[in-house]
Amino acid sequence: MRKDRRELHPVYQKKLKTYKSFLELEKIACGEGILQKKIKELMALAISIVTKCEPCIEWHVQQALLAGATDEEIFETIDVAVEMGGGPAHAYSRNALRALEYHKQKRKISDKK
Repeated sequence: MRKDRRELHPVYQKKLKTYKSFLELEKIACGEGILQKKIKELMALAISIVTKCEPCIEWHVQQALLAGATDEEIFETIDVAVEMGGGPAHAYSRNALRALEYHKQKRKISDKK
């Protein structure tokens, strides 16, 4: 899942003038503040589902897990996204479930090492 992002990251850094600013914006918007990073990542996940951004869904599931989100919090976030986005959000929520399973499996493998 992340292979594309990892492989393209250097290209983005060298060729896209807006990329560095976007990364800074993401750090400021999703970093710790009045709202915890976990809450912000769950919000971003819901928005990603509603806006049908598959790479965003995968990224924000990963970041939410890294920030301490539980499966149950991710499921509840999906419920909110579906309420706001209807049928299309329900269809795109499958990407969040796949990303959740992927990152949980990846964590199990790295925990065994």
